[in-house]
Amino acid sequence: MTIRFMNIGPVPTDESVAQVGRPDYDEQSLRQCQVFKRMLERCHPIPADGFATLVIKSFPHDFGSYREVCVCYDANDPVAIDYAFGLENNTPAAWDAIAHYELIWLERLSVLNRAVRAGEVSPTDVPEAYRSGQLPELPADVTFSELLAAFPL
Repeated sequence: MTIRFMNIGPVPTDESVAQVGRPDYDEQSLRQCQVFKRMLERCHPIPADGFATLVIKSFPHDFGSYREVCVCYDANDPVAIDYAFGLENNTPAAWDAIAHYELIWLERLSVLNRAVRAGEVSPTDVPEAYRSGQLPELPADVTFSELLAAFPL
């Protein structure tokens, strides 16, 4: 087995990305990469009959490390190779409705967690939807407006 990594990116190709060197980079980039990875797994499922997986990797940069979602694949496995190059050639240009919702939900969770740690909010005042720290299971093929109606933020 010959393992290769192919960089896909930190976010969809036409979306704004967290900027290396900014004070909020670590938190923002991790959130973006996690949501992008979930979106890719949803939109481009990993084939069961090939060795490939999506990972978040850090890389050195002059202003610190930066993160990207990469596909890890076996360079001797035709199914894995097809998946990796297919994903690279068909990287989404924009966040889908679920990813857009997840980005906002995770940012709000982060704000609530900071407020609890700072003693500004009691843990019992955190809305129920955020207490577990787990993203809600969201239905596919719905618009962002429909997600907001069914799962208010």
